[in-house]
Amino acid sequence: MTKHFDWITDPHLDHLKGETMLLNFVKKLAARKSDGLVITGDIAESKTIYQFLEILSGCYRRPIYFILGNHDHYGAWMADTHARVRSICNAVPPGILNWMTDVGVLMLDDRTAIIGHEGWYDGQAGEPGLSFSLSEFYMPNGILDLVHAFDQSSHALFDKLQELGAASADHIRKMVVQARDQGARRILIITHVPPFREASYFRGKPSEAKAAPFYVNQVLGEALLELADEHRQLNLEVYAGHTHGKREYQPRENLVVRVGSARYGRLPTFQEPIRF
Repeated sequence: MTKHFDWITDPHLDHLKGETMLLNFVKKLAARKSDGLVITGDIAESKTIYQFLEILSGCYRRPIYFILGNHDHYGAWMADTHARVRSICNAVPPGILNWMTDVGVLMLDDRTAIIGHEGWYDGQAGEPGLSFSLSEFYMPNGILDLVHAFDQSSHALFDKLQELGAASADHIRKMVVQARDQGARRILIITHVPPFREASYFRGKPSEAKAAPFYVNQVLGEALLELADEHRQLNLEVYAGHTHGKREYQPRENLVVRVGSARYGRLPTFQEPIRF
């Protein structure tokens, strides 16, 4: 029997206007007939992520497979956010909240696996430099790891971004091999930042050159191309968000990237279901 997952991205639940709007979303989610829910980041912010994950797990009561986005780290050190997320995952019934960066590989059936990692924009795509900047580099609500790096210099910031991007690429490489060794031939990869500039769209237009360094995880894209070429027996499907612009890009016959759409302050959009 065919199963399917719902998929939402960048719900920004802390931006919903009032409790009524949140309640409407919760009711819609609880009524879905899906077998699981995939969230590709930007659920809320660090100070509220625990609360919203608790709400989601309580209303949905089926497996939720998620990674974090840049907004989920706002207002804290990354390590503190991760500890907070890990604690709520451990507090709910096993198998309900699956933070894929921690979980590793989950086999969904004999041939299908799901893996994931936050990913990060790595500053390498488009026009180099800081002609386009983000609030997460500044106090009081920035991501403290990035604020600290930027306070040192723009070079220190870009070194940090490349470190984060490289960590995501290394993680995905390892998880793809592990999934293959467990018998997977179709691997669902969830991440936040699109791994190719061709998949990075905002309001129907490609990300501008000055914005692309912060809207593409180029090093992950390079790793995915290598994996697709090295493991032609595998079908790699990437699901991402961050740019809020719907886009599909297929750089290889066995590699496709799908980016979901979103709008601040609107009810989260259910993307095309993921069937397996």
